[in-house]
Parts: sequence; structure tokens; C-alpha cells
Amino acid sequence: MNRKSFSSLMLALTALFGVAIAIMAILGADGIGSVAGIGGVILGAMWALYAVLGGGRQNTGG
Repeated sequence: MNRKSFSSLMLALTALFGVAIAIMAILGADGIGSVAGIGGVILGAMWALYAVLGGGRQNTGG
């Protein structure tokens, strides 16, 4: 998987997670805090790995 497709996948997962949390909040689901916390940590770790492994913007100087 190349950087562009992985970045697109991460953006889609982040958006879907946000929609899922919003729907759970609207419906008054129990345990939404736990789901939001765990999912946020997982997505945050994935974005951090993406940045550390070279997926982020490269400084070209100038």
C-alpha cells in the first residue's frame, strides 16, 4: 500500500469513527466514553505511526 492510499484510508477511518460516535451520542448509547477513548487512542497511534514512518510532509528546505 502506498502513502497516498494509506492516507486516504486513514482519513476515511477517522471520518467513519466520528460519524459512529455522533450516532451513538444521539441514540444515548451506554459506554460511549469508553468507545470514544479507545477508538481515539487507536486512531491517534495510527496517525502517529504514519507521520513517523515518513507519511507526513517532507521538509524540502528553502
